Amino acid sequence: MGALSPEKVFELLGTAEIPGNDKELEILRIRMGELLELNGEDWIRENRRMLLEQWQRVVELKTIP
Repeated sequence: MGALSPEKVFELLGTAEIPGNDKELEILRIRMGELLELNGEDWIRENRRMLLEQWQRVVELKTIP
């Protein structure tokens, strides 16, 4: 599927307040596209809190070089 637009990611996660620099956010957009393809929009919306918490940890721990 490829990277989602920032607007689509905001819509799916229910917020535009997503931490990360440009590189990190590009990786999030790609991963969200993969999750959308694998699990669908309903799954993402049902799990948005967990996804946002996990993303916060990724950014805090600087796991993306």
